[in-house]
Amino acid sequence: MTQTNHFVAVEANIAAGKSTLLPKLAEALDWDPIQEPAEDPEFARLLGEFTKNPTVSGNRIRFQSYITQRRAEIVENLPANRNYLIKRSLYSDLIFTQANFLSMEQPDTEFMLHYCEIQKRLKDYPRISAVVYLHTTPEKAHERLQSRGREAEDGTPFEYIRDIHNYHEAILPQICASMNTPLVTMDWNDFGCEHQVAQQILDVIRQH
Repeated sequence: MTQTNHFVAVEANIAAGKSTLLPKLAEALDWDPIQEPAEDPEFARLLGEFTKNPTVSGNRIRFQSYITQRRAEIVENLPANRNYLIKRSLYSDLIFTQANFLSMEQPDTEFMLHYCEIQKRLKDYPRISAVVYLHTTPEKAHERLQSRGREAEDGTPFEYIRDIHNYHEAILPQICASMNTPLVTMDWNDFGCEHQVAQQILDVIRQH
């Protein structure tokens, strides 16, 4: 069946401001927001295990596999007469999996298998009409991470935030190009106006 509605993904580094923007942007567009399941106890447990021991490959892959599954499930069977804003899409999973895989001295083959699983899931995933990338410096993202004080994120080192920033900068444009998805980059160091973001989304969708 041909998809007639729109899914737009808001992508960014950890703590860049995605959760703050999403409901405001959804209201400006009159679209439905889809947040990441951060309040899910299992999500919080696995994230906590990962951030406390980020060098343990099992912690990484368990968390990444769980969030990929949840991210795929959360967009299933949604009403086709509405448009949706997603806080992170499966595109994010491609970025984080590559970042984790390449940062390890001896990468586990499970990461490569998981990367293939994401590619498989993308075949049944809604078509992403556009990606909004909230660009912040890693320093600003780390500052916001510390100020929001989520227990599961305690101990997340600046170096990890810096690496995730670099992977977003390098890989996200390639993913969008390969998927024929327009990429809208917004400077988000000082946040921004949701109405301006909404207008850019509508303009890009109209032109694409």
